[in-house]
Amino acid sequence: MHEMPVSGEIKTIAMREGSSGIFTGSIEGLYQGYRFGSTTPDEQEFTLEALNGTIALLLRQQIVTPLPPRPAEHPFADGRDPFDDLAAGRPPSWLGGGGPPPGVHGGGPPPGVEGGGPPPGVGGGHARPPAGPPGGGPPSEAPGIEGGKEIFKRVHYMEVKLHVVPEKSTGIFEGATGEMEIFAPGYKMAGYTLINTEHGDLKLDFLEQGTRELLNADLWVNGEDSTGIWKNARGELEFSLTVTPPFYGRGPYSGTIWLENEPPAT
Repeated sequence: MHEMPVSGEIKTIAMREGSSGIFTGSIEGLYQGYRFGSTTPDEQEFTLEALNGTIALLLRQQIVTPLPPRPAEHPFADGRDPFDDLAAGRPPSWLGGGGPPPGVHGGGPPPGVEGGGPPPGVGGGHARPPAGPPGGGPPSEAPGIEGGKEIFKRVHYMEVKLHVVPEKSTGIFEGATGEMEIFAPGYKMAGYTLINTEHGDLKLDFLEQGTRELLNADLWVNGEDSTGIWKNARGELEFSLTVTPPFYGRGPYSGTIWLENEPPAT
């Protein structure tokens, strides 16, 4: 195996599905990030054996977010840099100049936490903000804990609920109903990133967690699903991105990758 220390910078834009961005430095290329539970809920069933019957349970994890869907064209394609819009105070050009989606303003959530995460999004298991008062008006504030700080008006979070499945429960629990929302203070959002480099596609699986100011993640090389020189590679990386709500994240990455193939010349 060939040892390859890696470091550089990531620029990222938060999307409903995850994120889109660019790696520079030791790893060069555009990437697309995909976050667990972003577009469809993840559902797993379990059976709890109890006295005089069984209770069937459904664990559903789903990201709640107002972030826009991923555009057909990569925001960083053809040398473009969405951060130029940010620096100039212009509406995001990759949104067609239309600005943030409804409910997301300049003080909104960061990428991935935001959003949630992670690309970013993040924190998890927090309660869904309650519905607004009768007759319309702004929604009530929903307290939560993120990065050790109390925050309000969450707009991007992982909803984790446990449901009783009445038709699959048995004995004295047949037809039983129930629902519980789970608060997990150590929750991290899962997903993967696929980087298109000159030497093949590098897939990194990740777990990310953040606050309104920072998005941090641990990443692992998925060599089985990578191609080119990255095929069958292994390794670990980390990143820490400074976020500018509601879409932008930027910061360093570093780590070590072990390659079966010769590393590219630097």
